[in-house]
Amino acid sequence: MAMIQRRSSSSAWTNWLLFSKKKNIYQLMDHTCLMHVIHSLKQHLKDGRITFGGQTPPSCEETNLLSEQYDPQVECTCEDIEPATRLQNKCNSGQHECRAIRSMKEVMEKVIERKDEWHNTGLFTPAKLRLAVDELVNSNTNIQESPKICLGTDILSSIPRIQAPDRRPNPSVDTNPRIGNQLYPTAEQLKICTDAKYFGVISCGGSLCDEGLARAVADSCNDILIGDYCEAADAKGLKLLQQVGAAAMSFLKLCNMAGRVTDWQFNNLYAYIVQCRVLGYYRDHTRSHLPDGIYGSRMTGLGVHRHIDVAAFHGVMTASLGTGQEVTEEQFSRIVEATVYISDFVDLRGDTMRKQRENVILRGIRGDLCKYLDETIGNCLDLVADVIESSELGALVVMGYCNWAIMSAHHKVYELLRGIQQVQKQSACEYVSVSQATRYERLIEALRPYGTLGNDGPRVSKKRIEMDKSYALCQGSSEKHLAWLADATRSLLEPTTLRQVLDVVHFEWSGDVGAVDYCP
Repeated sequence: MAMIQRRSSSSAWTNWLLFSKKKNIYQLMDHTCLMHVIHSLKQHLKDGRITFGGQTPPSCEETNLLSEQYDPQVECTCEDIEPATRLQNKCNSGQHECRAIRSMKEVMEKVIERKDEWHNTGLFTPAKLRLAVDELVNSNTNIQESPKICLGTDILSSIPRIQAPDRRPNPSVDTNPRIGNQLYPTAEQLKICTDAKYFGVISCGGSLCDEGLARAVADSCNDILIGDYCEAADAKGLKLLQQVGAAAMSFLKLCNMAGRVTDWQFNNLYAYIVQCRVLGYYRDHTRSHLPDGIYGSRMTGLGVHRHIDVAAFHGVMTASLGTGQEVTEEQFSRIVEATVYISDFVDLRGDTMRKQRENVILRGIRGDLCKYLDETIGNCLDLVADVIESSELGALVVMGYCNWAIMSAHHKVYELLRGIQQVQKQSACEYVSVSQATRYERLIEALRPYGTLGNDGPRVSKKRIEMDKSYALCQGSSEKHLAWLADATRSLLEPTTLRQVLDVVHFEWSGDVGAVDYCP
């Protein structure tokens, strides 16, 4: 949808169209009509006569997703503090003022105070937002001692340095940007946007829903991208992200009024993005002072903050549009945990190297590291199979996340696995999740109804440039698209592959780490 523009219009006519039923949705394909409707929508919003997700209209920029003003950048110099202790993150605990953390808390209080403007259902509540903020703020507290490993020795003296490739696109593996923008067009023409939108959000629809709706849902995730990467954007790029995101939400609201998007879908999407915008202020300014290596810290649950910032609901939205299904709070929590395993598994080595503690698999380390990683792989296989068996919607989301993991440039799954070798000085211990095939066999059986493309499907061993072209063709058929997603899941979650990705004790990655702190 084009940027929101102002045009004069007949109030009576636009009011009728704004509240039209499904039979009138196709009138929005007329550009003149669409411009009238856009102007009327903006005027209704300005006058406080329309609600978005809540019972009352938005009254501030923080709860107005059409404001085109979201920018969580905060100037802060608190990284100059003394090194954090093993018990407490001084910067984030309030012992030292952190403006980013303070801003996040202030915005949280502001949106909770105005909860009637965005909260209407149970998936994204004020209480869960408060818990998520607390979890992030205290993620560097309760830092654990270095874990033991299967040899019974301290990990620091027994394993090679943990490294991973940087997150820059790789010219020898990734599609040329000019061709990529033709295959997967976005307004921003940024690789990180293309990957998140096409290989993640849109893929979760499995070509079962209207393409325009799926792309609008994908564009509505721009505020999440701004929260993650705003420091890397120039003023023009940031403004474009803001405008496209606001336009997408406007379009989805119109589709909601016309009956093409349900209240459950739109209201949850709105509440979820409001909460993502709060967490988008978070910055961990103590990273340079944290201990090196791999160790646990405070982690009270897989989905406490990842319930919001793993961005699972965008996938749920497109899957819901395609299947007509909804999820309960419990079902959504299971989907979130499954996507957390997928996302945080592939980033574990890189997050360890960069000391990025949002990774809950990293923070959850306790006891013997080898046993912990083995059990984590097993838990992942069990949970993903549960979600796939429970509903088509859940299956689409976890399969879409596997697709995003192997096809996005910044995850570098291809380069990671190509550069991993077994450590020669010690024999690898047994991983029950690998040696006993029952869990993976159950997953394979759960995926059977979705088909396979055989050798034409995606693999972790294939270059992304090869998969980009094949995937673009598959999207024209829901049958082929679903088979592609199932193959991506089979390949990524194969236990031997997962062990190589996670087992930093017996498998090391060697190669050029490149620009370690490169921001996509």
